[in-house]
Amino acid sequence: MNKYALLVIDCQNYFFDKTSPAYLPDSKKILPKINLLIETARKNKWPVIYTSHTAPIKPGNLMAERWEHLPSGWESEYFDRIDVVPGAVKIRKEHFSAFFRTKLDALLKKEKITHLVICGVMTHLCVDTTVRHGFMLGYRATIITDACCSKSKEYHRAALLALKHGFCRTCNFQEFRKSLEKKECHSRGVGNP
Repeated sequence: MNKYALLVIDCQNYFFDKTSPAYLPDSKKILPKINLLIETARKNKWPVIYTSHTAPIKPGNLMAERWEHLPSGWESEYFDRIDVVPGAVKIRKEHFSAFFRTKLDALLKKEKITHLVICGVMTHLCVDTTVRHGFMLGYRATIITDACCSKSKEYHRAALLALKHGFCRTCNFQEFRKSLEKKECHSRGVGNP
């Protein structure tokens, strides 16, 4: 039997605030769906885990080499219109994967979580890498397609197409909610494999 957790990836000022150099215009479109997912997780008593991408601490980190500007300080704080569950787990990460050099895997194993429901940004980077890493660690995943976005619609679609081919299920929020109501959520899967 699957035990679920909601993973809210990088819903922080860096990507959601219009004044940020990394602002994603589609972030305003996905925000309501993310908050509905958080509400759904709370109603179902699933753990809600938030990640935040932050500038690397260690010198020589390839992320710092690859990206001209990485979030720190205010940019790494959660966007104020994202519902942050009191007492929720918050994970700071320095890489694309929420599993890499964090306590995420240990936390999920302790709670006996088998299935991750994933939303956030960016689909083609942190969402993608986290899903793939989680797959290698034995976690099933469902990406809520209208609760994620990327720098462009092309990157978003390409990432989802590749991920659903081999790593996870994909569906929009409405499909996901219907599958929960029917109590069939992912026993046979939602969306396309």
